[in-house]
Amino acid sequence: MGSNDSGAAATAGDRLSRLSDAVLGHVLSFLPADEAARAAVLSRQWRHVFAHVHTVALDEPDPHIPDYDGDWSPGYGGPVDRNAAAPSPPFTNAVSSALFRRLRGGGGAASVPLRALRVAFHKFSGLNAGLVDMWLWYAVQQAGKDGELHLDLQLRRSAAPCRRIYSLRRAGGAEEPPEAAMDDEDPASPRFELAVAADVDVALPATSPLSSDGDAADDEPPPPLYKNEYVVPWSLFTCAALRSLRIGPCRLDPPAVISLPSLDTLHLTGITGRRSAVQRLASACPRLADLTLESCNSNLTKLTVLDKRLRRLALRCCHGLAAVAVASSELRAFEYRGATPEPWFLTLHGGARRISSCAIDICGAEAAEPPELARLGAFLRLFPGVERLSLTSARLGGGAPAFPTFPKLRHLELTGMVPDDDTGAVATVTRILRRTPRLEALTLFFLPEVEELQEGDYQDIDEEELLDGHTLKYDRHAPLDVPEIDIPCLREGTKEINFVHYEGGLAQRKLAKFLLRNAPVVGEVCGEFAVGPLWIQTRLMEEIKEWVMNKSANMMFF
Repeated sequence: MGSNDSGAAATAGDRLSRLSDAVLGHVLSFLPADEAARAAVLSRQWRHVFAHVHTVALDEPDPHIPDYDGDWSPGYGGPVDRNAAAPSPPFTNAVSSALFRRLRGGGGAASVPLRALRVAFHKFSGLNAGLVDMWLWYAVQQAGKDGELHLDLQLRRSAAPCRRIYSLRRAGGAEEPPEAAMDDEDPASPRFELAVAADVDVALPATSPLSSDGDAADDEPPPPLYKNEYVVPWSLFTCAALRSLRIGPCRLDPPAVISLPSLDTLHLTGITGRRSAVQRLASACPRLADLTLESCNSNLTKLTVLDKRLRRLALRCCHGLAAVAVASSELRAFEYRGATPEPWFLTLHGGARRISSCAIDICGAEAAEPPELARLGAFLRLFPGVERLSLTSARLGGGAPAFPTFPKLRHLELTGMVPDDDTGAVATVTRILRRTPRLEALTLFFLPEVEELQEGDYQDIDEEELLDGHTLKYDRHAPLDVPEIDIPCLREGTKEINFVHYEGGLAQRKLAKFLLRNAPVVGEVCGEFAVGPLWIQTRLMEEIKEWVMNKSANMMFF
């Protein structure tokens, strides 16, 4: 290569440095703050680029997994961690440094307003409350009067939604339902008398918590503070530039006057405080369009959002929440996770005709008793026009006897356990598919069965055995006879079938074979196997390929 070519290449390779600081700062804003800060060492020209970064995002690293010598025993000194590394600076120092670096590069003032601050703790310590208050104050001050601010403060990143684990009613498999139960239920039958019309306003029963007079929630004394509990500062409740807020677990104690004229997205997790705190905050956001409440168990009993145009509503594991009333004329997506709701739980003012996406997750024990199935059927009937439905329960397809007809449904995801001795899985899925005539994509997510281990069960198991454990199965001699049933959606419209966390148990294999053998027009099959030996995954993959009727279908396996 000649000298002219080398000079041209060097000039062409330096095009990035020709960009303005504002453009470079915008590009770096899509990286985590620690990676964006490393750009300062590229050249002197990049030294002050961080002042133009408008988004600061940092996640606290997970603590390292200790690796103790196997011959250590209690009473003989502390264990030796073979994976121990040099202690790193506190995570709070990294966040503070990233925020102040924006000021340092701009001569005491950031070059661009702050658009977003996203911080995720592995586990918040109450000793850091003052620093968190300072970060929020900084974000509010740096947002600018005409700008927009997005705050995402996760004080415990690994927090589970709730402690209600999925559990099956019986240790054995699901029993085959009687022939009479295999037919579609009459919507007017007494069994489903709790079903409500979704295109009209629903009158609340006299026993509904929302039908009673308001309580004196504002006059009640605040509950005591929990240890290391973070209290949201009052300055956050009067930020005119705040567009989205995700925060928790924390305590809400808002002032008498709340002014959030721009807030349209609110995500609250693990909120404590007065019972009226969440209601007052939601009511003070005139532009609220996206509301998510998660694990707000201790104080939230009822919620009313009638003067907002919500487009999305998510209620996850708020087990104390007894009744919700929302204006649904603009509602497009709804998500629920919790126990089987009572008939008065959800009131939709404006109907549910525009709701196109719905996710229902019945956590805890399997819903198998007739009263529970009736309540579940009534709840599902609130959303007759959905095009995407995700249904999660302890047993895959749980609540199938109460499953109503969804004439517009195109994408269906079923999540749950399928035990090896489950003899009713095929009948359950058949019942559901008969009520989805326009289905195009079906996804089955197989949950692993819950293993109950006693406190001392790990004493005789070494680390390698735990790491090498897997749930994959393959028995080439297993009987896989499945019925041939004419299901209209499988025969004519279903183009995609997905199996997630496929373990190869007998019931799972029968279900997969039944679906693929009765889906002649399927064009895409995806299988994601559970962790295990490669040879078992290969056998299961080859088996699935043999069952696919359309040999030209696109097949992917992971």
